[in-house]
Amino acid sequence: MKRRGLPFAPYILGLLIGAAITLHVLPGVIMGRAMDRIESLGGDTVGVRHAPPVTAENQTIVRASPDILYSVCLYDLNDGPMRIDVTWPANDNYASVSFYDANTNNFRAISDRDVSSSTTSLVLAQWADWLTVPDMRGDADEQINAPTKTGLILYRRVIDAGTDLDIAETERQGFTCRQMADQ
Repeated sequence: MKRRGLPFAPYILGLLIGAAITLHVLPGVIMGRAMDRIESLGGDTVGVRHAPPVTAENQTIVRASPDILYSVCLYDLNDGPMRIDVTWPANDNYASVSFYDANTNNFRAISDRDVSSSTTSLVLAQWADWLTVPDMRGDADEQINAPTKTGLILYRRVIDAGTDLDIAETERQGFTCRQMADQ
């Protein structure tokens, strides 16, 4: 009677191993490859890569929206905390900044709808940094606690037919990331 379940043991064990790999290993591998690819593209400003508007010819992400301007910043807190500054759109088009850890988890998102000013300053660090340097926030509007030492920050800004692309690009250049030690 006890031997009936025995043939299913390898199947169950394989299922558990596959689930563990999918949940705990695969996200880190995917994020590592994405970060390596972004790093290889270089950047226009300190720490930030501003992608050109999406067209059929330059689309690298499946189904990227042509109605959104994208910028990305890789973060590495091994050299200390980072300061992130954002200039929000003046024309009421939506914009957001999303933070992703090394395992692809989104741990914080801020949009222009969440703030009351045209700019926002953020400090990104890990808990241990906040404990050793409690006044690190300085004049920043918010401190964000990163769960991993590395990850990426994604800026997205909606554009429409009435958007002045030169103004939108100037505002997007207001998205900056830099190590606080470099300031």
